Amino acid sequence: MDKQATKTPTHVGRFLIVVLLALALVFLNLRHIKFAQFSISGAKSVWIRYPAPKNHSTLQKEVKMPKTEWIHKLMQYGYQTHSFTLEERTEGTVLMKMIEWPKTPDTSVPFRKSSDPLHTCFIILNPEKTFHVGDKLQVMLRMFDFDGNPKQYGGDYLQARIHTPDVKAGSAGTVIDNQNGFYYINFTLSWPGKVQVSVSLVHPSEGVKVLKRLREERPDRIYMQSTFKAGAISKTTVCSLFLTPTKPLCNFTDLRTGEPWFCYKPENLPCSTRINHAGGGRLTDILIGEERLFIQSKVNVKMPILPCAMGYIIVESSPQPTTVLDECIRGKPMSTPSGFYYKNQWMSLTCKIHSFNTPAKVTECLRRKKVHLFGDSTMRQWFEYLTAFVPGIRRFDLGNREKTGPLCAFDVQNNIMLEYFAHGPPIYFVPFSSRHVFYISNKLNEIEGGKNTVITICICAHFCIFPVEVYIRRLQHIRRSILQLLSRNPDTVVVIKTVNVRALIQDVILNYSDWYSFQLDLVLRRMFAGINVAFVDAWEMTIAHYLPHNIHPQQIIIKNEIDVFLSYVCPSNKW
Repeated sequence: MDKQATKTPTHVGRFLIVVLLALALVFLNLRHIKFAQFSISGAKSVWIRYPAPKNHSTLQKEVKMPKTEWIHKLMQYGYQTHSFTLEERTEGTVLMKMIEWPKTPDTSVPFRKSSDPLHTCFIILNPEKTFHVGDKLQVMLRMFDFDGNPKQYGGDYLQARIHTPDVKAGSAGTVIDNQNGFYYINFTLSWPGKVQVSVSLVHPSEGVKVLKRLREERPDRIYMQSTFKAGAISKTTVCSLFLTPTKPLCNFTDLRTGEPWFCYKPENLPCSTRINHAGGGRLTDILIGEERLFIQSKVNVKMPILPCAMGYIIVESSPQPTTVLDECIRGKPMSTPSGFYYKNQWMSLTCKIHSFNTPAKVTECLRRKKVHLFGDSTMRQWFEYLTAFVPGIRRFDLGNREKTGPLCAFDVQNNIMLEYFAHGPPIYFVPFSSRHVFYISNKLNEIEGGKNTVITICICAHFCIFPVEVYIRRLQHIRRSILQLLSRNPDTVVVIKTVNVRALIQDVILNYSDWYSFQLDLVLRRMFAGINVAFVDAWEMTIAHYLPHNIHPQQIIIKNEIDVFLSYVCPSNKW
């Protein structure tokens, strides 16, 4: 009896163990089914955990990006609450692939083995040929290092133009990188006479590698700030798209677009007490090892590359009849090159540009029109030019700062309204009211549109410090609003102004280099191609001109930009 009693618990124990094992197997299978729903094709079935935003390269090591890498990167930086359409997902992937830069060797390159503009020269191909207006000109160069040895890989960033100082003529060239140290530069010959070739090394490939690292790993190198105030208490904190959450954050993400923006929360003040937005400052100790050697003014940044022999050709007039250009019509793609200067006047290669040389001509064009200028300080230059050039367009004092706006002007007699709004963060300005932080897409959604509504947009320069993905997402929002506006009122005139090149002084190079702008400009052109908008190609207009590069170009360049702009607003033979 005692023996039997001892046996029974043993059987019961074994039975319980079997039951528990069965339950465990069922649970594991259920987990497998649940996780399998989220598995990625070609990858292991694992959860991808998105950590809090970080500023440095550790982010790349901690998260393995799936195929839609650009979106997942944005989601880590605060875009989680906004949806992406399938088309937007695909587009972003294509754009990131499009701007991939030729890679330099994975190993560290000694400075002496980097690109040297003084050891490099260019040659004009077929210089003995008789060139005519309308022909193509090609220039070739092979890059050499500081030891005088030819380089075997590409990735250098070059700018080039042809010009004739006597007639104030100029045109930008197109650079082709063979990725083996050889470069070809193509030009279109658009005027007769002695035409000179100028080539500049903007950045060696090794310098581009540094700039790319900074863009991906150090978006904190430029920071903005906001002041919070309640009664006698006032505190200023750092703001950005990307903030390491080492302390509480104020979330100022735009509710309509999902565009994120954060500030560190001030002690003893609520987030609702923010009163302004402003540029904050820049970090200086951000280069590693010998990186500084690859980005040196007067050594390897925007340095001229001289000709090996003759640096000019003689161009004869074309034996063919001159082509009569049509009026400027929105929706046409930009050509490369898009135009040229002749006698200090910009000539488009695709349509007829009129000269609005008198206030009366500008007034006649803008009569009964509402002109909305959205963007950065280069867009504000248009507002300043028009109000200074046309006495009848008088400013209305809104009590805002001249440099930040919003700004407004009227010509009551001719029923003209002109206004300027700065685009929303990131924007590095002197302090302006947080009530005036506007996102372009939201402003566009408030505009009814119509044949007397003119909208011009320029947004690029302030995005140079951030990963390109941020710029792509901003343009997707703006483009969506433009398409909705054109759907409501197809006669609305929308003009996109591209970015200007700038002087690359040492303090500017690491944050706002032309290489950053060049990549963003490629994205902008691609994203607005095929839409019923017009373009003012300020990028080529500032490269082609004889004046020194300046993010805020002199009035003669602004005047030519305005002429192109108004030629789309008023495409009429009467000018």
